[in-house]
Amino acid sequence: MRIFILFLFMAAVLQSPAQSLPDSVVRKLETGISGFRDRYHTPGIAVAIIHGNDVIFSRALGFADQEKKIPATVDYRFPVLSVSKVFTATMAMQLRERGKLSLEDDVSRYLPEFTNGSSRKGKSGISILQLATHTAGFARNTHEDLLFAKQIDDWLLKRRSFAYLTPATKEELLKSLPGIRTEYAPYKLVSYGDRLYSNLGYAMLGISAERAAGMEYASFIRKNIFEPLGMNSSGFDNERPLPALAKGYFWDDSLRVFLPTPAFQSNGALYAGGMYASANDFARFISFQFDTTAAAAKILSSASRSMMASFRIGWKPEYPYVLHEGAMLGYRCVVVYNPEVKIGWVILTNTSEFEFGRINRYFSELLLPVYSLPAPGLQDFAGTYRLEGGADSIRISFRDGKLYSDYPYGQDYPLTRDGNYNFKGASRGAYSVGYEFRLDIHGRLSYLNLGQLKWIRSPG
Repeated sequence: MRIFILFLFMAAVLQSPAQSLPDSVVRKLETGISGFRDRYHTPGIAVAIIHGNDVIFSRALGFADQEKKIPATVDYRFPVLSVSKVFTATMAMQLRERGKLSLEDDVSRYLPEFTNGSSRKGKSGISILQLATHTAGFARNTHEDLLFAKQIDDWLLKRRSFAYLTPATKEELLKSLPGIRTEYAPYKLVSYGDRLYSNLGYAMLGISAERAAGMEYASFIRKNIFEPLGMNSSGFDNERPLPALAKGYFWDDSLRVFLPTPAFQSNGALYAGGMYASANDFARFISFQFDTTAAAAKILSSASRSMMASFRIGWKPEYPYVLHEGAMLGYRCVVVYNPEVKIGWVILTNTSEFEFGRINRYFSELLLPVYSLPAPGLQDFAGTYRLEGGADSIRISFRDGKLYSDYPYGQDYPLTRDGNYNFKGASRGAYSVGYEFRLDIHGRLSYLNLGQLKWIRSPG
């Protein structure tokens, strides 16, 4: 059955040709990627850009390993660090659909080691949803990660040599849970940048999901996400033998050289940051976010994928985009997608500093004009719109190059465009009646929001 699902998904991915990028956009993308690579001093960079089911652009520059002169490619494996959280969240949502856990479940149902100071069994007061949305109020890491924090500081301050950067083991993390308390009140209102982003919380989420599934975490992700999507170059850093991964570097500005950084061994942080993948593998995962086929729904329903984006379950919404970054000494990466326009991209680097806001805006400004739906002509809005659940109707007419509405008094008022799908109608002083036309899932004009009411467009 799994092979059949994989076949269906791959057929869906390959079924329709993509709208190709204009040569001028391709040249600007190539110039921009090269420029950002130089600006942020990354030895290697791999990029894939997706529209719908298709990779419309991919490039890799530089080296995955400078010393061995191994080139970076879109198929080379890079650690993706905190982007792993998206997959942990996806696993939790899959288990939710299968009835194995609920987002409202108290986490101590799966992690009895954690009580949050409560003497009532199974009543820590922290839910699975709070873990998945970073709203539980936890510190970033467990206190057992002190050695890990010191390793990073020792390397950055003294260049002290380490073979590996090592967070607490899973056993150490679990032993620390009886002493863990929330740092802030659950759901404390803070800005997204100040939210209590917690690797500890995601480790707890991953272990909870693992126990709910009755299956080891990495095996579950491989069987239920990687294999159905054809992500054959993806895995986790606890594998033995571990395949070759891009080597991490730090640009020393005073010496003007790249310094190799210690390798990262995630240990108990596996669930929050232990994954690796290639750019091409991530292209498949981004395409999956847009896929409405039955094959994709067998992996995770469209409704659950949309819920993840809207509720910040694994993802970080930055309208109109949804994204997640990964960062560790030696690496930076980002995965981005726009659910409405169905474009997305992944950028993998092996440098310690890379500011993705600039390059994300650069990509967006180049891609949106190509793939956004063109604004409808005025005549396309004409028609009869009936009040949902009522008997009233509005007539929108087009004549002499202008659009008119008979709302609210039965006589025609000219409409003035105020955006691609918004108009202003009858007015007095500073007030005017606002018209908001909306599309259905197929991109067709479907209804009108007017007077805080919904008006459905009549067929024909």
